[in-house]
Amino acid sequence: MERGKMSSSGRGGKSKAPQHPQDIFALGSKSTVVVSRDSEKRNIHKPSTSGVERKRDTAGFGSQPPSKRARIGSPAESVAGTSLEVDPVDLVPNVLQALDTHNSDKLLGLLTGSIRLLKSQRSKPDPILCMSMLYLTKIRPNMFAHETVTQSLCTLLKREQGAAFKSKGNPLVFVLACNMLYAGHKDSSNWPDTFIKVYIEDALNERWWVDCSWCKCLVENIVTAFGTKPPPAHLIPGDSTIGTMSPSGSGSPLMGSNEEEVDNTDLEYSVYPRYSSSYESVEALVLEAIKEQLQRRAAPDAIGKGFLKLLSATCGFPEIRMIAASRLEAWLHSGKLWRGAQELLAHVCANAAAAGPHAPRDHEVLAQLARMRLKTKPLQAAYQACLREMVSDSPALLRSVVTHTIYNELSNVRSPNNMAVLAALIHAQPQQVPAAMADTYQELLLRTEDYLRPLRALTRECVRAARQDCAALLPLARALAAPPPHDPPQEIRERAFQSLADLFCCCCLVTAAHGKQQAHAAELRAQLCALQQQALGWLLDTAAPVYRPARHDYQLALNKIMFVEPAETYSKPDNWPPESERAAIYRLCTEAPLPQNTLLRLIFIGISKDIPVSPTEVFELIEQLVRRACALPPEDCPLQVDKLEIADYIFQLCQFHPPDNITLPPGYTPPPLAITSLYWRGWLLLTMLAAHNPQGFAERAAATYPTLRALIECCITGKPSIEWSSAGAEGERSEAERAAILTLETHLAAASNAKLPVTESSSRLLSQLSMVEPSGPARRPPAAVVEALQALSGQLRLGRLLCRQPALLLQLVERHGTRRAMPWLHQLLRHDRLELSVLPVQCLCEFLSAGGAGGAGGEAGKAGELAAHVRRTLHSEQGARAVLHYYLVRLAHAHAPTRASANRGLKLVLSDDTTEMDYNAEVNPESWLSLLPTLKHWESLRAETVARVRAACLAECVPAHLAAYFCFLADYVDDTPLQDHTDIVLDLSQVMMERTTVCAHALPSADRRALDSTTRAQHRALHAVTRVLHAHLRQAFAHEESEEEVAGGSVAGAEGAEGEGAAWAGGERITLQWATGRRCTLHVSVAHTHLKLLCYGPSILDTNQELYGWLSGVWAGAEGPAAAGGDELLLPDWLRLHLVRSARPALLELAVRGLPAHKLALFIQTFGLPVASMSALLEALDACPAGAVVRLGVERGYMAQLLRVQRARGVRGGHAFAAALHLQLPLHPPDEQLFAEAPLPLEEEEWWQAGRAPRLDAAAVPALLGAAFDERATMRDDVDVAVTHLNAMIASEAAMGGGPCTAAALGFLRGAALAGLARRAAVAAPLLRTLLHARPPALAEVALGLLSQCKLARGPVAEALRVAARGGLGARRPAALPALPLPAAKEQLVAAMEAATPSTLEAIGNRIIETQDTQVVVEAITQLLENNQDGRYEVKREVEEEGLRALGAHVLSRRGLGCGLLLDWLAELHRETLGNQMRLMFMAGGAAWRPLLVTLLAHRASWRTLHACLSALLQPNGGWEARAVLDLAETLAGSERTWQGRDRAAHLHHPSDDALRLTHQQLDVLISYVGAEAYSAERGAGLEAARRCVEARLPLLLRCCSAPHSLLAAALAASRTHPLLLLLLYMKVPKVLQLVRESGARVGSAPALGGAELRGAARASTSATDRVSHALLTALAAAPPVHSKEHTQRAWRIEAAARAVWARGLGAGERALPLAGALLRGVRARHHHHLLAALEMLPDRDLFVPPASEEIHGILDCFLSMVKPSAGGGGGALLHRIAALLRRYHAARPARAAALLHAHRETIASQPALSAACGAESGGASSASPPPHALLALRRRVAPPDELAWMLQEVEAWGVRRGGAWGGAACAGGLLRAAAPLAASAHAPVRGAALSLLAKLLPAAPDTTPGLQAILECLDSSQPEIGQAVLEKLPELIIGMQEHAARILMRVFELGVRSRQPVDQCLAKCVATINLHRGC
Repeated sequence: MERGKMSSSGRGGKSKAPQHPQDIFALGSKSTVVVSRDSEKRNIHKPSTSGVERKRDTAGFGSQPPSKRARIGSPAESVAGTSLEVDPVDLVPNVLQALDTHNSDKLLGLLTGSIRLLKSQRSKPDPILCMSMLYLTKIRPNMFAHETVTQSLCTLLKREQGAAFKSKGNPLVFVLACNMLYAGHKDSSNWPDTFIKVYIEDALNERWWVDCSWCKCLVENIVTAFGTKPPPAHLIPGDSTIGTMSPSGSGSPLMGSNEEEVDNTDLEYSVYPRYSSSYESVEALVLEAIKEQLQRRAAPDAIGKGFLKLLSATCGFPEIRMIAASRLEAWLHSGKLWRGAQELLAHVCANAAAAGPHAPRDHEVLAQLARMRLKTKPLQAAYQACLREMVSDSPALLRSVVTHTIYNELSNVRSPNNMAVLAALIHAQPQQVPAAMADTYQELLLRTEDYLRPLRALTRECVRAARQDCAALLPLARALAAPPPHDPPQEIRERAFQSLADLFCCCCLVTAAHGKQQAHAAELRAQLCALQQQALGWLLDTAAPVYRPARHDYQLALNKIMFVEPAETYSKPDNWPPESERAAIYRLCTEAPLPQNTLLRLIFIGISKDIPVSPTEVFELIEQLVRRACALPPEDCPLQVDKLEIADYIFQLCQFHPPDNITLPPGYTPPPLAITSLYWRGWLLLTMLAAHNPQGFAERAAATYPTLRALIECCITGKPSIEWSSAGAEGERSEAERAAILTLETHLAAASNAKLPVTESSSRLLSQLSMVEPSGPARRPPAAVVEALQALSGQLRLGRLLCRQPALLLQLVERHGTRRAMPWLHQLLRHDRLELSVLPVQCLCEFLSAGGAGGAGGEAGKAGELAAHVRRTLHSEQGARAVLHYYLVRLAHAHAPTRASANRGLKLVLSDDTTEMDYNAEVNPESWLSLLPTLKHWESLRAETVARVRAACLAECVPAHLAAYFCFLADYVDDTPLQDHTDIVLDLSQVMMERTTVCAHALPSADRRALDSTTRAQHRALHAVTRVLHAHLRQAFAHEESEEEVAGGSVAGAEGAEGEGAAWAGGERITLQWATGRRCTLHVSVAHTHLKLLCYGPSILDTNQELYGWLSGVWAGAEGPAAAGGDELLLPDWLRLHLVRSARPALLELAVRGLPAHKLALFIQTFGLPVASMSALLEALDACPAGAVVRLGVERGYMAQLLRVQRARGVRGGHAFAAALHLQLPLHPPDEQLFAEAPLPLEEEEWWQAGRAPRLDAAAVPALLGAAFDERATMRDDVDVAVTHLNAMIASEAAMGGGPCTAAALGFLRGAALAGLARRAAVAAPLLRTLLHARPPALAEVALGLLSQCKLARGPVAEALRVAARGGLGARRPAALPALPLPAAKEQLVAAMEAATPSTLEAIGNRIIETQDTQVVVEAITQLLENNQDGRYEVKREVEEEGLRALGAHVLSRRGLGCGLLLDWLAELHRETLGNQMRLMFMAGGAAWRPLLVTLLAHRASWRTLHACLSALLQPNGGWEARAVLDLAETLAGSERTWQGRDRAAHLHHPSDDALRLTHQQLDVLISYVGAEAYSAERGAGLEAARRCVEARLPLLLRCCSAPHSLLAAALAASRTHPLLLLLLYMKVPKVLQLVRESGARVGSAPALGGAELRGAARASTSATDRVSHALLTALAAAPPVHSKEHTQRAWRIEAAARAVWARGLGAGERALPLAGALLRGVRARHHHHLLAALEMLPDRDLFVPPASEEIHGILDCFLSMVKPSAGGGGGALLHRIAALLRRYHAARPARAAALLHAHRETIASQPALSAACGAESGGASSASPPPHALLALRRRVAPPDELAWMLQEVEAWGVRRGGAWGGAACAGGLLRAAAPLAASAHAPVRGAALSLLAKLLPAAPDTTPGLQAILECLDSSQPEIGQAVLEKLPELIIGMQEHAARILMRVFELGVRSRQPVDQCLAKCVATINLHRGC
């Protein structure tokens, strides 16, 4: 648009008016205004001070009712009268003038008029007017913030109602209005709602300015009111032409340019929230407009694109999102709206929130989105992209999206794009989405409906939709393994558990199904292993505590997860996998490896006690899995383990644990035992693991576990291990193992009340258990285990797998050595596929040295190949070093065959001879030692070779071999350094000094003259040793001279020489000095070797004896060496003797040089000395002084005989020696009887066999029976034994139809009296039963005759007679038994027994038992007993017995005989009495036979039954009879079955075992039964009966309360049950009170111990404090009469202990008053004050209560009787204390005290202290309370130390005057709390005074806690003097606090351990003091 055209379109008369300056620019990217310097123009731009105030009318545009829409321009039109007509040219000057004159009305009129003018020119606005408005906006933007101006400008943004434009026209007016509105309101944070309305109106219609890019400054600030978050740009559809509005042309709307500019809308503006305070009103406006549009345009086609854009812009409101989500599906499928709908979908997803107040609405939005059914792929892709972006921006929405998608998929109206959505989400969030799916899975599984099949299908479809990507299954399984958010209901736990296990299996199957194309891919195996590990983690950590499955269900789930169930098990829910693919998929799952983590989790499942599956079942599963994994290819690494802890875990699975219900003896710890079969199978399991992990695990495990090492050896060799050959050690271990198992089984049998002793023959555990010693010596497995191992090794190739580790082979070869044949090595090396380079060279060497080359045919060829390979190995330095090291090390082996094989191997390897070697022939080292220098790398191998040959010299026992080694060493010492040379010489010295036997054969003897081959070899060896020693000594001389020359006498040189000498290895050294000045330092052993070598003489190979002559001259010449330490070190006695034996003159002279006479005398007594040597010795003895010879003290006779023998040999000398000793020939007296044989005494014959007892004669039977039934008989035992023999003879005669003894017995009974038989029922009844068994014909007649004597007789004799008589009648008239059907009902059996008579009941019962079902019979008997218990059979009826009719009691009545039969039958048929029988035993009002059932239950039932019975009885509100329950509990607690195998006599200080092991709840019920029994007794016979009842039950309660917590629970239950029970419990266990008080302090209150009435009733019971009090009082009264400090101190300690017991034991002193009074009457006069001190401790309530007042009256009477009248009458402290006690007595019992005072009036009158008490004076020698100033000072502890010490002494003096009372318990406690902290004072006097006071105060204090804390603080002090002070005083302190003695002594012991303080004496004194009181 051209400028001229724009100007002509304005008002015509003003077209030529002057234009505005050129520095005015339109609002754009550059808003800088250049101000003109013209003053006039400067005034125009001057800011106005009277700008229009910006106001906001809340009753403006937005206040109209929503039912009727008002016109937007109406507010401006209402002020139309105020607007002024204005010319565009004059607008700016007029406005500036109005601003200068502050004429607001004119200003408002000008602005509104210009806006009206602009509105009228909307299609073609005047450029001057536009520029003027822009200029004013630029210089005065606040003018446009006025309400009227704002409303007028809003009219420009409103669409004209009447006008209808065909096109959008010129946007210039909209752009001007928007920019002016923004400029006016840009600084305001609260914009008017009018902007929202005009925005909504334009957005819903033509969108003229809403989409205009020039209006962004206003639009974007308006949009902040909606709070809408824009979605990412890639989610908006690419074609953005829908609803957009560009300015006319492509240039600026103001300039009218046609040039295309890429970006001319870069405006500078700010955007921030403008409607933060009017959120609700804005939301209401938006919702009103949206809902109105929806009502108008209900059809989808009626909706415009602008409406969708408005919805997108307002998606910040949750209601808008809800409205949009509910209609998006239709809009997306609309042909013209789908792009806008996609944009709306992106906005909805971007603004959804997972948290906050609108979260529920957004979850509904997500549910709506999930239900959409999108038909085209582009829409689905857009939808998935929006969801991906939503969950990535807000992960909290992920769970909701996934949940809604899954729910929709599982519904009947599922969307077809659900799987695609899930797949897209999984690709976007591969970890979070599976976790959200798992949460939804768990939520569905915990519902009442079964969702297993849909979830399996959903899982498969998800993987299929994800393009076969199974990676999401692992995070899905990991999330499924997590615990559910809440515990599942009980009714669906089992199904949920099984479903989850099936889902884990489904994940594995899906993985295998989609990876079957890559069946052997590592990813597939790793995925399957990871899934199984997650499933096992779920079973281990979550399944058991959450779902609590049964054992069978858990085992089934475990088997399913590990795929050991059949393949059909996995396809049961939905028949997937299909049958065609099932086998392949199942095979892939079963071929998954078994990694270490999986194995460990399986083991932990078996070890855990909280998991229902047993360790044995888990072990069998692990064994099956390991075997399955071993069958897989080894290259796939199916078993990868590296932790040695797996072995310990496996053995834990095999361990044997004693039953939990059996209590082992205290102090006995069962040995670690394992089930034998599992134990050895565990070793096989470890062997399989080692075979598949030979590199790391196998080597370390074999080194740690010898048994595994032996099994590995067995696998490799195929033979038993050599480590199993030690039969002796194995026998010892087996014996110890049997002893341990028998000991354990003995304890178990004793605990289970077994009657038979446990021996090796009767043991059940001996063959089933083994000792667990994995790290111990290798044990020989059973033969079956060895066979199983060999079978496994053959099937699974374990031996070949183990051979992959060379270290194992090397160890095996080294262990075998040559002691055993190694055919396994031959087989290994003969393997065709084996490469020799793979095996270690040591194995090849062993093969060759062990005879591998000695085969024939193919074997010889293989051996030759191996030898050639080893020879090739010698060409490399490393290979040669390894080969030589292997062989040369074995040359020093202690085993001779090993050395021989090494020689053979070296000869075979080093020689090129290919001829066959004889492996039985001996190989001399000379054959291969000469070949060593020919090696290529000999120089580098030489040092090690020489070292190994030196070591071989120390071990070789063959002289020829040792000689060869000597020669080899001699050949290579010439150019050897001195250090190495010295090492060689030291080894040779050791050989010659220590291995004399072999050296004697390797070196020639001096007297051997023949020169054969052996002698020549020996001379070669001697020459070699001589060369070595000669060269070494010369080298040492040269080195010493060079050192001296280099040193030049300097200190540094001397130090260097010393350092070089120090580098030599070996023992002690000696410095030798020769007369020529030569000097040398040698090892002592080397010097001795030189001298010993000289004894052998020169070698024949030593030319002219040069070497020997030089050595002899050096050592034995005239100028021989002199040792620095004397000749004793150089020439010890043993070496001198060697030199003497050599008989060489030079050596003889050297040997006898300087020898004293006594050593010469010893040497001549040596046998085998040569004549020359003996002559030299005797000549040396002749040269000794005569006095020295006389003082030898030798036996003269022996010496004379020795000299005579030696002279006979030709020895010279010894005459002077014989003359000095006056030697004569010995005379021996004849002794012909010396060797006479003494005669041996004759043996006497033994007579230990006794004759057989004579047989009882029939004639003696009457006399025997007469003596048996005679009351006057005395020898009862012999008669009873004879009667027993008679019964046996009658029984033996019964088989023959009778005999003389039977006839004699019947004859005696014919004349016997029934009364006599009844008196001896123990004899008569067995006799009658035996005769009844024999059935003689006359027995019935005899029985009837005896019964006729007394028809009413009762007892076993009468019953036996009736049976015998009935047998006779029955023979004549058999009784008819009722006919019963088979099987019969319980009612029929009951009726048959009820109809029986006494004569037929037993027969009927036996018939029923034989023919009917046992369970039905038991129920019938139980019913009959219940009827008997209810009294239903007490009505008399007519019965027929023995042909007589009579009216008698029912046979099943309480007095009838039928109950006994019923009980016997019940006991026989039903040993485990439970169920209905419990009502018979424990219900109230039971019959008299109930104890029998209880006894049978206790003695015959199993422990499980007894435990169940006791648990049922001890349930709360059980309603059982208290006495019956308590009787059963006592029976079980004291049953002999419990004590089998234990000491029946309990130890003195051994606590009783808690056999019942009751819980606190059960203990509470038991105590309630005790209380109920006590209340019942109290109602019947009073409180005393209740006391007796409770006291009878207390041992049971105490046995059940062995632990402190149980004791506390019993005390609390007793306090709630019966107060007397708590009191008596306290009397038995006084610490109950402290426990109850502590618990009361926690819960708020502690129960009291009862009132006076209960305490009075409890006085008749014993208390635990009685024994202590009586012991202390007795010891106090029995003090010895000797007056000493020790006895006085002992008496004081006993008194203090008594006071401590009485101060802290409730009622203890009151109960001891009778004994105190009795002892006081007989106590000595000097000890009664100790008793008085103890009595003073008691309070008035204990001293003067009615029962105790009489005792205290007598005690006071004794004290007054002891007081003698004295004339002086002063009295001492004792009289004042008696007076104080009298005053207390007078105050409590005035009448009784007055009588006592009257009786002793004369004594009282003579003593002023007592007379004061008689006069009731309150004063006395001591105050009743401590000095107040002293007590206050001690409490404050601010006084100086000296003053504090004085205060402590004053309080102590006051307490001594008070005796033992210390002013009462409260006063003593206050003093203790005040004085105790001063015990740790750094001031010694204060510390000593405080400790002294504590020693006297502690026995009187009821609470000793402050004293304990003070003592512990002293012991922990860093100042040793404080600890030492308390240690010195501790024996006195510990008396008053013996309850804390253990803790204090332990702290003292720790102090002694960590410091140097002497605590042993203190500990000994304290223990002695405690033992003193214990011994009291």
